[in-house]
Formats: sequence, C-alpha cells, structure tokens
Amino acid sequence: MSQSNKHLVMSLSYLSLSWALLFWLHFSTEPNIFAHLVAIPSLFMFTGYSAYQIIKKGT
Repeated sequence: MSQSNKHLVMSLSYLSLSWALLFWLHFSTEPNIFAHLVAIPSLFMFTGYSAYQIIKKGT
C-alpha cells in the first residue's frame, strides 16, 4: 500500500470513529442549546479539518 493510501485509510478511520462518537454524544446528552448548536457542530468541523490535514500530509 502506498504512503498516500495509508494516510487516506487512517484519515477515513479517524473520521468515522470520531463522527460516530459525536453522533452518540449528540443523541445521549440532554437538550442543551450550546451543546447541540455550538459545541458538537464545531467538533464535527474540527474533526473533518483534522482528517483533511492527515490526507494532505500524505500527498
């Protein structure tokens, strides 16, 4: 497996695991405007950006 494919697999694994945990957190917490409208969506964006950085490092 080439280096870029390894980074792609690692990035997608990281993204799927972190987003699965964030979905679980979103549906398991009590309704809270800050958590549901600010914190959790921000974490989704930050993990997506981190996955992008992992892919970018591989190219």
